[in-house]
Amino acid sequence: MSHVKNMQAFGKLTGICTGLGGTYNPGQQNLQVNVMATLMTIAQQSWNEVKEAQAAYDLATNQRELGFRKVQKLSASVYGMLKALGTNPLLLADALNSKRRIWGARISKPPAVEVEKPGAEKGESRPSYSHSYMTIAEYFDKLVKTAVSEPRYSPNEPELAISNLQHLRTELFALNQAVTEAEIRLEEARIKRNTVYYIAPDNLVDTATAVKTYVRSAFGFQSPQHLQVQKLRFTKPRL
Repeated sequence: MSHVKNMQAFGKLTGICTGLGGTYNPGQQNLQVNVMATLMTIAQQSWNEVKEAQAAYDLATNQRELGFRKVQKLSASVYGMLKALGTNPLLLADALNSKRRIWGARISKPPAVEVEKPGAEKGESRPSYSHSYMTIAEYFDKLVKTAVSEPRYSPNEPELAISNLQHLRTELFALNQAVTEAEIRLEEARIKRNTVYYIAPDNLVDTATAVKTYVRSAFGFQSPQHLQVQKLRFTKPRL
């Protein structure tokens, strides 16, 4: 939660400095109230962009999970149909390999990522999550091509028809692509937020620290003004 806490604390700090009126008069431009207010607006915007990107990423992963749910069962049915046809042993072996790879890949949804928790941004999920979905799509593609190469493969079941299998294959690749694009957008939003909060010259946390130091110097260590801003805490997470 450090990102949002930093933003909220900076908002309070800006409000306190504004309330001090003309008695708050730093010589450094980046510590002036109007500049702080502008920085607060930028920080809020970057935070909102992260939340929007996170929502888009969650939607893409949810849709992918739903889209991939039927793949395992369908791959087993396709293999069974090929076996029932007495397909060439070599071709059947290819189909079996594809089916096994599909069933062997992890297909569960990756753990949710909470943007408020910097330690959870990268998550503790294994790299195999996204890789598994890619693997499933690739081997389903191979299974479809195997079915196409069998001249006698012409099932009456609509869900096993070549046209349906090809449509699903296209859908699987599109779902993976959508997640990739959403993930890129989320990472870009996080980078922008981190730059505003922690990295850029006169970033939010450094500015807040400087403001607190100025208030202590200008009004005194035991002054009500300093005691008020001293309560505000700002932290820089490990990025």
